[in-house]
Amino acid sequence: MKTLAMIAGAGALPQALTEALGENRPLICALEGLPPEAVSIDVTWRFERLVPFLRALVDQGIEGIVMAGAIARPVLDPSLFDRETAALVPGFLAAMRGGDDVALRWFISLFEDYGLMVHGIAQIAPGLMIPDGVASRRPPTEAERSDAARGRAILRALDSVDVAQGCVVASGLCLGVEAIYGTDALLSDVARHRPERAPQTGGVFVKRTKAGQDLRADLPTIGPATVAACVAAGLTGLCLEAGRVIVVDRPAVLAAAEAADLALWAAP
Repeated sequence: MKTLAMIAGAGALPQALTEALGENRPLICALEGLPPEAVSIDVTWRFERLVPFLRALVDQGIEGIVMAGAIARPVLDPSLFDRETAALVPGFLAAMRGGDDVALRWFISLFEDYGLMVHGIAQIAPGLMIPDGVASRRPPTEAERSDAARGRAILRALDSVDVAQGCVVASGLCLGVEAIYGTDALLSDVARHRPERAPQTGGVFVKRTKAGQDLRADLPTIGPATVAACVAAGLTGLCLEAGRVIVVDRPAVLAAAEAADLALWAAP
């Protein structure tokens, strides 16, 4: 009997985590209308029926939950709420206004109220996390390390307002900060605007967790598409936080970095 359920969102991470867990495949639970890639779904659920969904998990013998993949902020249908879930709405909406980490902590607390232990991906599948050191054949230059340090400083300054996990810096200048629209939007925006002013090439994309972030949810994640987007944005480096950033399909990521002569490394 399965004792672990995965709240599976969009993207390739649910599949990567499922493969990493092997024979310990969790019960895959996907939000209605938001199926994960290449993973068969066991249970479909809706926010408006959240309490019945959690009760059903407990009744099936589920003891723990892991969250994997992106889940967009929902558009709620008032006609679908059951009474118990409706009573949660004020707290849920207040949490949603507080930023991603506040919202995720609200969900984690709710899961725990139903006796469900929330596990972090770093705990149950540490092989998905990037270790400290240079991962690509080409190490970063001093200029790239300097840009990465500048990016980390910018992100640290934003930690208290729970805004960003990513930042692009070139020649010491901030070209963009990741906001609610995510990594793809940030890198696409940088690529679109780079021809307009110097520096038109070079620079580093920095990806890290926020200080004080609950590491059981929303860990930064990259994949081959991230490398392609960095190259399209004219960047030459990708700096990740060691042990706290998930790399999906690492062989393909490293192959893409090698092909583009992109320096990819992880630092504490």
